[in-house]
Amino acid sequence: MQAFLVDVYAIHPRGQEQHLGGGIFHAASAGEAEALATREFWQESLADQGFDIGFQTDQPETGRQVLSLESLKAFMPRPAFA
Repeated sequence: MQAFLVDVYAIHPRGQEQHLGGGIFHAASAGEAEALATREFWQESLADQGFDIGFQTDQPETGRQVLSLESLKAFMPRPAFA
């Protein structure tokens, strides 16, 4: 596990940007850390308003990127049910 500093943004195609939050997330990869940050900060109502999600991480090879929610869900582990 590594520590990744991840900031989460809501980005609208018209240029609006909103910082949702951020923090240090412990994960095996930057993608997994971004998935953890998404679960903590993303709100489904933002997607309904046309916003997409963007990240800024502390990893130079990742940098700032925008992912669709559909592609992000592929990275997120499935919830465990008892």
